[in-house]
Amino acid sequence: MARFPCSAGNHYNRGRNHHAYLAWGSGDDFTRLRLRLCAIHFALFQENLAEFKCPPSDFTGSTDWTPSSNCVACLQPASEVCWQVFITCYPPDNEREDYWGKLHIDCALPRHLTAEA
Repeated sequence: MARFPCSAGNHYNRGRNHHAYLAWGSGDDFTRLRLRLCAIHFALFQENLAEFKCPPSDFTGSTDWTPSSNCVACLQPASEVCWQVFITCYPPDNEREDYWGKLHIDCALPRHLTAEA
């Protein structure tokens, strides 16, 4: 059993925690959040972010990956004037997974990303 409860619903996790680290904002003004999720909530978390997943080799410029132009919250096209959302996940026994997206300034970070019940 994991020592700390799942961030989504605050229930105890009988397995290993899955960790996700979020940062959203613009310029030097970023808010950060760490989540501990059970396997079920982590799978839902990843499912909701599928459109925004970055291939690991993208940071070297070696892929043809095109980032989503949609807002992470409302899924509508995001203009150039918006916040950025960076998410890094560490599933147990797997490689790190990264996500990147835009967030309209007037949109709130969606509940499935903050793990609020």
